[in-house]
Amino acid sequence: ISEYLVIVLDRKAVVNNMHEAYDRLTFNDYGFGVFISGPSKTADIEQSLVVGAHGAKGVTVILK
Repeated sequence: ISEYLVIVLDRKAVVNNMHEAYDRLTFNDYGFGVFISGPSKTADIEQSLVVGAHGAKGVTVILK
């Protein structure tokens, strides 16, 4: 997983919710799709904080 992610997206492809986004997925090439959110953070029992544990630390979306 990259630390910082840049997504270039056609503004006409923006939908209202995850249900509409899931309906637009096609599985022709790989047989699966993925939704990425972030950033996340978690801490273990020793209270060691990790930022970006489950995704990118930062995401920039460029609408074209």
